[in-house]
Amino acid sequence: MPTYRLIVEYDGSKFAGWQVQPKGRTVQGVLTRILRETTGHENLTLLGAGRTDAGVHALAQVASIRTPARLPVPKLLGVLAKALPPDLAVLEMTRVPDAFHPRHDAVRRSYRYQIARRRSAFGKRFTWWVPGRLDATAMQTAAVRFVGRHDFAAFARRDASRTRTIVVVEECRVTDLDEVVLMRIVASHFLWSQARRMVGALVAVGRGEAAPADVERWLTGAASPPALAAPAAGLFLEAVHYPGEAPDLPPLLPIGIPWRAGHRPQE
Repeated sequence: MPTYRLIVEYDGSKFAGWQVQPKGRTVQGVLTRILRETTGHENLTLLGAGRTDAGVHALAQVASIRTPARLPVPKLLGVLAKALPPDLAVLEMTRVPDAFHPRHDAVRRSYRYQIARRRSAFGKRFTWWVPGRLDATAMQTAAVRFVGRHDFAAFARRDASRTRTIVVVEECRVTDLDEVVLMRIVASHFLWSQARRMVGALVAVGRGEAAPADVERWLTGAASPPALAAPAAGLFLEAVHYPGEAPDLPPLLPIGIPWRAGHRPQE
């Protein structure tokens, strides 16, 4: 059947995650329903590259739809722009080979995380407010120790459907923008809650509750990493890449919140 690749953007604040569930509003559920209504194809199938959790956002989630007939792409994009709710948008739609699978074919995924050093009237949906001392330099020293091929079992929630816990991390960086601290993690794939557990561990380092050298101990199992997972609100799926594509990423700047470089709250 004809297959199309979609680039999907959403504010995850009012979604119970990507994947359809028996109860709760999900991105896959809302988008599937509206696509079926607008195309008239009840047997349309929608798949996603990543099963983002409740509250997690996406700048460029990749999805695919398979339909029994070809779709008028430009016209459909215009219809979707009016039919979709305000917190969900389809940015692109292109015809791809019928065998394309957004999750299985992906070779690289990138997440970013936003931490606010100050309380913001706009921050609750898009950041984790961490008041007090936060040493971004120590966090960056720890972050680079995650890079490489490691067993991330200690940083993931148990998932009976996934027995392999080896992940190749290509980049893990911390950028200090004074009022906001941003993190980017690029990896072959991510285990359930891995990104948020890694952020939580780096914040523990930034607070002085752990040392950068502890990363190796956590990865080898010599010690347990901090149990705290960062809240979902600050996490964004920012890109998914496929074979032959350039690993381009958007600028690492704050999203959805005001910030002022050179203004750092007192610790």
